[in-house]
Amino acid sequence: MNAGHDTLLLIVADGVRPDVLQSALHAGELPHLAARAARGAFTQVSSCFPSVTGPAYAPFLMGRFPASIGLPGLRWYDRSRKTASWPSFARSYVGPEIRLLDHDLDVHPQTLLELATSSVAGSTLLGRGARGDRHPGRGWLWAARAFLPHFRGDLTGWRRIEQQVVDRVLGYLQRDRPQFAVMTFLTPDKFAHAFGAQSREVRESLRDIDAFLGNAEDIAKRNGWSDKLHVWLVADHGHADVSNHDEIADAIRALGHRVLAHPKVWLRNPDVAVMVGGNAMAHIYVEPHHRQRLWWPQLADKWESLHDQILARPSIDLAAVATDALTVRVSHAERGRATITRDPRAARWSYHRTTGDPLGIGTDAANLSSSEAHDVCAATDYPDAIVQLADVTPSRRGGDILLSASVGWDLRDKYEPTRHCSTHGALHRDQMMVPLLIDAVPHGMPRRTADVMPSALVTMGLKVPDGLDGVTWTR
Repeated sequence: MNAGHDTLLLIVADGVRPDVLQSALHAGELPHLAARAARGAFTQVSSCFPSVTGPAYAPFLMGRFPASIGLPGLRWYDRSRKTASWPSFARSYVGPEIRLLDHDLDVHPQTLLELATSSVAGSTLLGRGARGDRHPGRGWLWAARAFLPHFRGDLTGWRRIEQQVVDRVLGYLQRDRPQFAVMTFLTPDKFAHAFGAQSREVRESLRDIDAFLGNAEDIAKRNGWSDKLHVWLVADHGHADVSNHDEIADAIRALGHRVLAHPKVWLRNPDVAVMVGGNAMAHIYVEPHHRQRLWWPQLADKWESLHDQILARPSIDLAAVATDALTVRVSHAERGRATITRDPRAARWSYHRTTGDPLGIGTDAANLSSSEAHDVCAATDYPDAIVQLADVTPSRRGGDILLSASVGWDLRDKYEPTRHCSTHGALHRDQMMVPLLIDAVPHGMPRRTADVMPSALVTMGLKVPDGLDGVTWTR
């Protein structure tokens, strides 16, 4: 162990809303986190689309938006037949296939866990670089422990397993003092789905996080490296109340289509595959027998009517299609259509209203930098929507139609262990904005969770790779 190196502890508070964390901080419920925030900053930043656990870890662990590196959503359909297995060719990171998330990532982009000289990851769904015992909470043994609590909706049992992971991570901090450690708390998200994002149960899970931080600080103090410990907290997505559930796969079946959707994926010759995640977003794949992606002009003659029928449902807020690799058409049933274009060579984005203003920006916007595109959307209900839609809609594994659910709705009504009263995945502000707590004053303005990764590398004295979607707020 290098006695002089800095250690960055990244805490992931899965599904915690900024206002909920802020309220708990102001109420004095989280003294260790509050002390860290007092040294630095507490703010909010935007996640990615889809704002879903798993894919939404890519920005803060890899500095990249998930679709661009092979993770278009919590569930997706493999047109190529090269990654997901026969006979369904569908992927779901809910259940046993979570072990395949790291495998599905593009090979070349590296994670913080790979770039740090030593690392440990607790319960982190994206954990490439932390193998074996250095990834507690993952692997067959942990999966066996979590199986019944997850599928029974036993949240007390899940919380108990999470505390076992906490003990393992604290053990590594005591024995090994890794350069980078990440501890993911999934319980807040599970409690939010079951009881609501602002429930007493979510506040209790925040106290678990604060207790973990207190123990980590005690370890650093006892071993003489408390001045070398940096602590940051981020979330992957927010949460929004939901009272209406539209089983969108059944709705498309009712229109006369053969639909493949989880959990019933053993269907021969489907003409539509529906992949819901969060559950407030969905990828719709039409003619899934095609091995390569087709752009919307090649599909519109046959499938525009399905697009319009889905968009007319009260559960659907936005629908997006890719007219080519750099152009996205986004539609709202009442606010009309607009076009988003991306120039990858100059890293510029544009938004052009055609029949309306579905994103509510209020103006056309051309030749925007990444930061400018983010700021243009900042006052709308769709944070960072221009950049996010341009990234995921044309992605090689993305659906032919992308859906973002209306406020108060999600797109799955069956098969959940607990009936959801709160949801996420969509482009709405409550679901896209997340807390960021850092214990040093930032030199720039954090905008996205993707900014965490390059900033972490600078803090640890490591080189920032080229081609990231995030930018550093440190020097």
